[in-house]
Amino acid sequence: MKVGDILKALLVGITTKYDRYDIEYSLNELKNLANTLDYEVIDYVTQSLDRPNAATYIGKGKLAEIAIMVHALDIDTVIFNDELSPAQLRNISNELKIEVIDRSYLILQIFDIRASSKSAKLEIKLARDLYLLPRISSFHENQSRIGGGASTATRGAGETQKELDRRHIMAEINHLKEEIEKAKKQKLNQIAKYQKNEIPIVALVGYTNAGKSTTMNTILDYVGIGEDKQVFAKDQLFATLSTYNRKITYNKTEFMLVDTIGFVSKLPHNLVASFYQTLQEVKNADLIIHVADSSSEYIGNQLNVVTEVLYSLECDKIPSIYLLNKWDNTISNNMDIPGKRTIRYSNKTKEGLNELLNTIVEEIGKSTIHAKILVPYSKGDIVNIIEEKANINTREYQEKGIYYDIDIPSKLYHLIRDYDLDIMVS
Repeated sequence: MKVGDILKALLVGITTKYDRYDIEYSLNELKNLANTLDYEVIDYVTQSLDRPNAATYIGKGKLAEIAIMVHALDIDTVIFNDELSPAQLRNISNELKIEVIDRSYLILQIFDIRASSKSAKLEIKLARDLYLLPRISSFHENQSRIGGGASTATRGAGETQKELDRRHIMAEINHLKEEIEKAKKQKLNQIAKYQKNEIPIVALVGYTNAGKSTTMNTILDYVGIGEDKQVFAKDQLFATLSTYNRKITYNKTEFMLVDTIGFVSKLPHNLVASFYQTLQEVKNADLIIHVADSSSEYIGNQLNVVTEVLYSLECDKIPSIYLLNKWDNTISNNMDIPGKRTIRYSNKTKEGLNELLNTIVEEIGKSTIHAKILVPYSKGDIVNIIEEKANINTREYQEKGIYYDIDIPSKLYHLIRDYDLDIMVS
């Protein structure tokens, strides 16, 4: 499908006792994602189940109802709110006889269109191929139904084409992994240069459309950096799919400010894994600025999503500031995040801007993480890092290794994280 083609879509979701997301919020977000690709959402269908049906995601009776709605409403595409297994996608497609896609594929399509940098294009292509590989048969059938695929004369010919496609995708996956690994090394070399020059890294993270890029541009403008250095910012989902680095000097302090991609609930696993390189700056950051949309009634859900992604990237112990953006339009004047340093902020009125910059300077001046670790005697490289770079409070030679109580620069914490006793116990 190309942007500009208007197709009628029906959205389908389920609620279970294990859900962490409000179904109304989740389906409204799915609608916004669909609208981004110019789908016209006609209606929603929901069902309460103990767990998704292994064969058809929803119950077979509900699927039959959807088939009637598809015909009555002249629906072009049915979009499911969760990632469908290959079997579910195949069974649903066979029943409905029209294009069927899931939330993961929808997000991958958006990323594919929005990618601009070479690294982002490589990473998205890899995530898309990893998603498609086990679903080739279903997508062949989907494309045939919407006129996008060539018909096959015999079943055997079709199977041959699918096998050729499978081999092509597998070869492409291997090539993409090689290219991404090269780009990853270049990125790590760039980060090493920052660290060698002792330039702290401050990363802006947050839910998609929370205002990260606009915040970066506000800071650039405030410190006198010209418009030619500003980053793309627009009121739309996933406006930024690349990281942007800008050196900032404020109050005689230099730091590298990094704008990153936005997150959304139920991000495809392959997408997060593939974007490892793009998110390297976050992993190596001295400080994370978690930008949140304080005007959203679902701010709690959005904060949780970003926190979960940061945990999956092993960035959860990096010092963080929570920036309650869009404060001029906030839903509550008493909003706060217990146990976290928060700043009430507005790009529109510039409220909180000086506090943000002063807090950044303060935090990167003390950007260390306290940890208690046990390093095996065989890990001499880790011992060298600790002895050379960390402030050692306690050192004990024990039976299984060297026990350290240390304060280590946050940018180096990921190197010793596997030996953190708190994490090993949990």
